[in-house]
Amino acid sequence: MSIRVGKLSVWAGIILYILSLYIAYIYLISPSYSYYRLVNLHPPLWICAVSSILAFLPAFWSEYRVSRPSQVIYWILYIFAYIPVMLIPDFVRATPFDAFFIFKFVLLICLIILYFGGGLPLIRIREWNISQNLVTVGIVFFTMLLYAIMIQTFGFRIDVVSFKEVYDVRETYRGEANRFSGYAVVWLSKIMDLFLVTLGVLKGNMVLIGVGIVGQIYVYSVTGHKSVALSLCLLAVVLFCLRHEGSKFGVRFVWMILFLVVFSMVFDTLSGNITLTEIFTRRMLFLPGALSSFFFDFFSTHPKTYLGHSIFRGFVHYPYDANPSYVIGLNYFGSEEMSANVNMWADGYSAFGYAGMIVFTILLTIVLWIYDSISANRNFIISVALMVMPAWSLVDSSFIIALMTNGIFIAMGLNYIFQTEQRREPIAYQKNHLDAV
Repeated sequence: MSIRVGKLSVWAGIILYILSLYIAYIYLISPSYSYYRLVNLHPPLWICAVSSILAFLPAFWSEYRVSRPSQVIYWILYIFAYIPVMLIPDFVRATPFDAFFIFKFVLLICLIILYFGGGLPLIRIREWNISQNLVTVGIVFFTMLLYAIMIQTFGFRIDVVSFKEVYDVRETYRGEANRFSGYAVVWLSKIMDLFLVTLGVLKGNMVLIGVGIVGQIYVYSVTGHKSVALSLCLLAVVLFCLRHEGSKFGVRFVWMILFLVVFSMVFDTLSGNITLTEIFTRRMLFLPGALSSFFFDFFSTHPKTYLGHSIFRGFVHYPYDANPSYVIGLNYFGSEEMSANVNMWADGYSAFGYAGMIVFTILLTIVLWIYDSISANRNFIISVALMVMPAWSLVDSSFIIALMTNGIFIAMGLNYIFQTEQRREPIAYQKNHLDAV
């Protein structure tokens, strides 16, 4: 059986990506952040080999060509969440070959579910006959309302600080923010601003691009959240990789992320610091990977949450005084103020154990299946752009938060009512459809 060049390129890219993460962690991040629990306990080579095989394994079946938003999200979660969880915990665990490997195998099952969910027959979604002029007015009003809430709460200021100076900005933001301004910040930075930038790119409208970029700069100036600044970088990478209708998305995405990691390491080595590596690997990749280990250890020996802090509040007993992320922050980092945000699978384990990991994966698969069905008659690029940041938030937040707070529902609603022109061949429902809903 012949193997396509694209598949070989993905395999090579994944292998080099795994090696680059090992090098970045061992030689740059761990020596500088061992105080932050990112230690190197020198796991045996055979343990690293087994974990590397688990990290590489999905590359065998992963199709690099994408035609649905869920398939793009699969690649984001594979690269940013799955692989770090397979690799990094080995370095922070005193006995790496223990029950956590069961966690890894369950996570592998979850990724398989997510992958094959991206090929489910689509539902034919009935269109809502609403004036697109009215929809446009509504989108403009909604965006302006969110900015009005922010300006009312924080004032208007553009003050771009370096990533080393963001902590004072964050402290000020936490003191000034309220529930409404918090939602405004999230929905603007994860949905509306990126939507405007993408729409501007497709239409060649520099005004829309400028408004979206300035909006992100404003949100970053107010919050100091690095993810806001990096969101434009991730969007640019995704849009580049989607060229030629996503025919080589997986290949390009793997190599683009690999390039960012390697470039950061080389630049930092030559400059004598770890600024770029810290930005692109520590918070985005290594810390969520290590936190998965901490969540597993704690909630393996302490009561599960059963979402008593969330949607089941008042229905089940919740044995802790704070949300799970703050519980881990206190127990592993000694700070009541630290929110140790972790990926959706570790959060699912903290709620219901291994069953929680599987259930949340199935729920995410259903949500993305519906979103794919909505996107079937929409512009593919916009459909993906709307879901990029909400999906990325699954790397360091729970499924429930990503769904309700971080914009998955907002993205679904916006993509449904904003009826963009389809820019690819219509999906052949004759061979791949279910009854209308």
